[in-house]
Amino acid sequence: GWSRKVAHRLAMIDECDASIVRIADSRATASAAAVRSTRGFRAGRHLWEIQVGRCSDWSYVGFVAEEWTALTSPIGRAPHSWGLACNGVAYAGRDEIGRLKEYKAGSCICFVADMDTRTASLKIDGVEFADVFVGLPVTVFPAASNCRSPAEYTIRFLGEEPAHVDKDNALP
Repeated sequence: GWSRKVAHRLAMIDECDASIVRIADSRATASAAAVRSTRGFRAGRHLWEIQVGRCSDWSYVGFVAEEWTALTSPIGRAPHSWGLACNGVAYAGRDEIGRLKEYKAGSCICFVADMDTRTASLKIDGVEFADVFVGLPVTVFPAASNCRSPAEYTIRFLGEEPAHVDKDNALP
């Protein structure tokens, strides 16, 4: 689930279900509010999905490196982070690296992190985008953030794929 230790004070992890985080309005702080998961990945192919229950003005989902500490910056818009904004723009450590597909409340974003090749692919509401992120660090942790208005995300870990899986059909 989501980490209570590595979370902005406005990110409230559900007491009964740690896979759900509700991020409060952050306009008063003039910043974003971010959270990372408790689970990180170093080797193999790992799958997880983030379901967007409530989309912020600028929602961001993605992952962060172990060194990441930017709880007040959107995921992907800070060093050691890679993210997808709700307008479909992909970011890696502050830099825009591509335009994929917009998402909104009700959307599902699936990530496949191949830690052996240090790449990550995405599936946004059924549309696949291969190797969006490259040159990943040693360890990545799923993460999410808002920017201004409230957001809600549910994370679900889908497991690790065996190394022999056909890479052309990697996304669930």
